[in-house]
Amino acid sequence: MKRYRSLANIERGFRALKSDSEIALVYHRLPDRIRAHVLIGFLALVLYRVLRMRLKASDHPLSPTRALDIARKIQFHQVLLTRRET
Repeated sequence: MKRYRSLANIERGFRALKSDSEIALVYHRLPDRIRAHVLIGFLALVLYRVLRMRLKASDHPLSPTRALDIARKIQFHQVLLTRRET
């Protein structure tokens, strides 16, 4: 039963990873690239779960999916002004 629940958690995590992070299916041939792709996916899943746990711990009404939707709308602009010396 414990292994089955663990499997269900893993499958749920991969579904969230595919849908919320919008990671496209990519085929790799080189072992280093495969490992790198899996690592990126794993890190995305860990960050998703941390976000879910923190939202739940703070009793925030947002779901991780909704929080990510809001975060996608955030824009960052940096303007550097330099002063000419005369």
